[in-house]
Amino acid sequence: GELTTPTFMVKEESLPSQVKALKQTIADADCYIIVSPEYNHVVPPALASLMGHFGGSCYACKPSAIVTYSPGPWGGMRAAMAIQIMAHELGCLPVSKLCGFPNATDLFNEDGTPKDPQHRMLKQLPAMLSQLDWMAVAMKRQRNLTGTF
Repeated sequence: GELTTPTFMVKEESLPSQVKALKQTIADADCYIIVSPEYNHVVPPALASLMGHFGGSCYACKPSAIVTYSPGPWGGMRAAMAIQIMAHELGCLPVSKLCGFPNATDLFNEDGTPKDPQHRMLKQLPAMLSQLDWMAVAMKRQRNLTGTF
């Protein structure tokens, strides 16, 4: 279905079951990996709309990591900068390591697998995932200890 009103402005019992399930999935996560193409140098409207419909309380005090891709040489980094701002506002603070994949069709097969698993651009992932894991464990521990704000 179509989301026309942010979930935080609708009574829980009025939400469609699919929206409730997605909201619960987002709220239950300990961290997020936001994967996005670059769309006119910014966050794709569908991604911004989807994330924005669930509000900060679902994302509060949880880390995120940003992975972008593009057909051009910059790997979606302009979109990554805009996604960072959106993630900060929602409360899912991005780790400092970003992954950007330029010329995505040269790096990945149609099914998403790497054409060359040893390609230098794929070497960005381990550091980003290590940061995300560390932050997810630390922030979960703190949420359990003190709650969120």
